[in-house]
Amino acid sequence: MLEETLKSVKDAEAKAEEMIKDADAKAASILEEAKVKASALKEDTVKNLRSLSEKTTQAVQTEGNVQLDAAAKEAEREIEALKELIVPKKPEAVEAIISALV
Repeated sequence: MLEETLKSVKDAEAKAEEMIKDADAKAASILEEAKVKASALKEDTVKNLRSLSEKTTQAVQTEGNVQLDAAAKEAEREIEALKELIVPKKPEAVEAIISALV
């Protein structure tokens, strides 16, 4: 009976050792899978951030161009308004210059 008990204990120890090896292997496998998933997630995040950055940059450039166009049109309107103010006074200016020269 003692031999059977010792054999049972040794069998239990062997099974426990095998279970520990299996658990270590599963843990290593799970850890490796987690590393691969983390790497893929990191790549996706970087790709998404770059895409977002490009879209943001493009949107800012577009808005900047719109504002520049608006400012250019406003400047053109102001120039035209100034030209219209000058036209009625042109004969007086020409006369003043001729008088100064003579």
